[in-house]
Amino acid sequence: MKKLLTASLLIAFLLVVYSQFTELAYKLGFAELKMVAVLENAEKMKVKCDAYALGYFDEIKLQNKFQQCINDYEAEGYEVISRSET
Repeated sequence: MKKLLTASLLIAFLLVVYSQFTELAYKLGFAELKMVAVLENAEKMKVKCDAYALGYFDEIKLQNKFQQCINDYEAEGYEVISRSET
């Protein structure tokens, strides 16, 4: 019983520390960025462009690379059917 109580308290403490760390990290510029686009052509073939970064990164450079992927496929006749950014 004593081990269960100790483990529960340790888990609760770690959750509090983790939540405070992530909040502080985001305030200091540590971030996560995920972008996904699905494209489809006339033959119903699908391709996916995605970009993911975690930490300190150049958001503009990442978005430009993502958009270049979309532009390349659109030049080949693909159309964006879904797009998400978080």
